[in-house]
Amino acid sequence: MPSISTVTNGAQFAVDSASKSQRAMANSIARLSTGIRTKFGNDPAGAAVADSLTNQARSADMAARNAEAGISFLQTAESVLLELANLNTRLRELAVQKASIGTLDTSDIAAIEAEENAIVIAADEINDEQINGVDLLSEVSIAINFEGALTHMGSPIKPVLAAGVSNADTQMGNISKALGFVAAGINALKGHQSNMFALSANTHAAASRIESVDFAKESAELAKNNIINQSSLAMVAQANQAQMAILSLLN
Repeated sequence: MPSISTVTNGAQFAVDSASKSQRAMANSIARLSTGIRTKFGNDPAGAAVADSLTNQARSADMAARNAEAGISFLQTAESVLLELANLNTRLRELAVQKASIGTLDTSDIAAIEAEENAIVIAADEINDEQINGVDLLSEVSIAINFEGALTHMGSPIKPVLAAGVSNADTQMGNISKALGFVAAGINALKGHQSNMFALSANTHAAASRIESVDFAKESAELAKNNIINQSSLAMVAQANQAQMAILSLLN
């Protein structure tokens, strides 16, 4: 017959084992229900790395959105410049027509000049178009990576249309240069955006590999700890029965 101390020690071991297995089961259930492997102090170094990677990935997502907003801005500016090019072309046509004085009377010239004035006024208004209070024909600063580095995109040139062949030629040159700046900005932002999309996807994947739970492994751990818990509780019951047997001998 085992001594009371031996049975008591055995019961204590069984209780401790049951407590540990229950705690491990609770941790496994929490990880399986959240999908996060690093909960409850499991791999704190990995959690820190995953958090850092997640921060970078989310910042890269925002940089990609910045690039998309910049592309939309520049595409709108491009539309403005193309419309100015159409108006400038018409101004040149009118200037050439007005130069043929021998075939025009006073009313014809007045009509041409009235159209020229209307075009110049319209061009001035189009020149001042804005989005969110920002001139479309201007340079803007855009954060194009997860570190917040800035790049300057847009047209530093704002064409000002005026009547006359030489004026039309000069402004067409300015419009062409401005379109070049805008097109270069659109292509550059597309490149930055693709880079940020790739960085975000790969960084999210790296963080997930560190932080996400292995469901097969964690399920196996849960099953193992469940068995250990049941066995420990059974041993506690056995120890209690042994103590009762000893006490029955003393009665």
